[in-house]
Amino acid sequence: MDGFLQALGQMDINRGIAILAVLGFGIFAIVKIFSHMKQGFGTFNVRITGIVIVATFASILAVLNPTAESAAIGILGAIAGYLFGFGTENK
Repeated sequence: MDGFLQALGQMDINRGIAILAVLGFGIFAIVKIFSHMKQGFGTFNVRITGIVIVATFASILAVLNPTAESAAIGILGAIAGYLFGFGTENK
């Protein structure tokens, strides 16, 4: 924890606030997912939990290095494509 706070102190204050906001929203989303979840981990529960975790970490990476945001946008685009393509039948 001390290493995280030290690294946060060395960064821009706006970047630190953005990281804390993204992390806070990710934690809030995970808490809401677990509160609406029925007992056990089914297929859909694992998928939505994984999507929220990956999206949170990709957003943190985008905040840490704003010049290389295309990688984070690519990851988020892949997640969106997975969500929109889910449930369609192949013929």
